[in-house]
Amino acid sequence: MNSIMDRMIERIRDDYSDLRVVDYVVGTGMTAVKLSDGGVGVAHIFREELPPGCMIFDELLPSQTGIEEFVKQARLYHPVTVSLALAAINAIFNRIERDNENEKDIFDLAEINKDDVVGFVGDFRPLTRVLREKVKKLMVFERIPGEDYLPDWAIPWKLKECDVAIITGTTIMNKTIDHILQSVETDRVFIFGPSTVLLPDVYPECVKAIGGTRIIDGDKAMDIASKAGGTKNLYRMNAAKKITVRIH
Repeated sequence: MNSIMDRMIERIRDDYSDLRVVDYVVGTGMTAVKLSDGGVGVAHIFREELPPGCMIFDELLPSQTGIEEFVKQARLYHPVTVSLALAAINAIFNRIERDNENEKDIFDLAEINKDDVVGFVGDFRPLTRVLREKVKKLMVFERIPGEDYLPDWAIPWKLKECDVAIITGTTIMNKTIDHILQSVETDRVFIFGPSTVLLPDVYPECVKAIGGTRIIDGDKAMDIASKAGGTKNLYRMNAAKKITVRIH
């Protein structure tokens, strides 16, 4: 299967193979990667999935690595290597300025109304709390059980009932994005979050817009990640900004 992640890696192989990773940071909330041309990208890290013990790897990942080799780590099933690979991919594609981009909230583009049944894949509580009061029905799908959640294994049956599907970018990282998109029966699909790769043509036509993070101060972003900072710190300290791209 030619997955979304596969298409991203192929684009790097074809057009960006001369780039190298020169440094990376593994923080407690995100990873950050710096490239040889100065580009920096970030991605979420699943802390709850980190292995126990005082070391994550027997041997540290080399920082001076060709970009093509580095992003192949995305095909591994390890929370750190996948996050680093996605951060490196974001370092390339999320800084490209596009005619159809803006800094609006992705929910403004979604035009959600009180008659909509909304499916939210991956809970983002500040938003789901607000949405629950504004729509006909809200279904939140989560891997980790919790109150008012549907389990992620219910997606193939329940997501098709939704008029709007909002999917967090971490689904690219845990390799569930393709399976999720195959389960929707609406063309009002939105993917957002700091891990989202802003590369429009790798997404199917049902995806109307994507929202991610563009690093505008790479050195500051690397420093924030190294100090256990998260994406809120990036925005507050003017190291990054939110970008939304309408794609279909």
